[in-house]
Amino acid sequence: FGCHKVEGFHDAWKAGPSLEHVQSKLDQDWIVRWLHNPREFRPSTKMPRIFHLSNTSDPESVEKNNAAIAGIAAYLTKNSDPVSLESPPQKGDLKIGEKLVKDLGCLGCHTVGEAKANDHGPELSGLGSKVKEGWLYAWLKNPKHYFPETRMPNLRLNDEEASHITSFLLSQKNEKFESLQVPPVDPKVADGLAMEFLRGSMRFEEAQEKLQKMTPDERLELVGKKAIAQQGCFGCHSIKGFSATQKDGSASGGEDAKAIGTELT
Repeated sequence: FGCHKVEGFHDAWKAGPSLEHVQSKLDQDWIVRWLHNPREFRPSTKMPRIFHLSNTSDPESVEKNNAAIAGIAAYLTKNSDPVSLESPPQKGDLKIGEKLVKDLGCLGCHTVGEAKANDHGPELSGLGSKVKEGWLYAWLKNPKHYFPETRMPNLRLNDEEASHITSFLLSQKNEKFESLQVPPVDPKVADGLAMEFLRGSMRFEEAQEKLQKMTPDERLELVGKKAIAQQGCFGCHSIKGFSATQKDGSASGGEDAKAIGTELT
């Protein structure tokens, strides 16, 4: 239902996490590595690999994929609203944090390391190679501060307990993923993609004139926004600039927000 209009699913929960405040949670380079191949970080993820597939493995396609990925990461980072965060008031104890994770019932919804659980909540393995310390601490203290619609309950942790759990979860690393290099983006390829997208809605001369007035960052951001619309990322994630669809399936925030798949009603 994220890609297709299906009767009865217009109010369905989005399958992926909200990205409306993602700059407070993730580094831009992490987003780039993730988009290249999500399973490199988390083999159990439901996130599909949409770039660098067998039919886009030629050198020209690889360069275009690299530019699109960098553009998406840039767009998501810039077009997300920061939330106020505070660092843990003390350095937590790893053993106490591990015990709290077990005693508080976190493993009823989350998998952590070798402790396998159901998939009610996202897997927390490798979290230290993913999220920012301030975000994790603030999330543990009050999940709704970051995402008001989350199903994660407020565990009413005090500062000390939240500090211990933060330290333990951040000790879970994915060093192989961290070592992956962020591929460079050829400015000419990024400009070419931006021109392709602009040509879709205006004459060549108009597109060329508009492109020349844009900075390199603005061009990359344009590539990212158009790639998000093209791939339908907003079907699974809440993304600023891509409004949800109405009950009748029409877009409430512009053409880009329409479901990308065939209607299945």
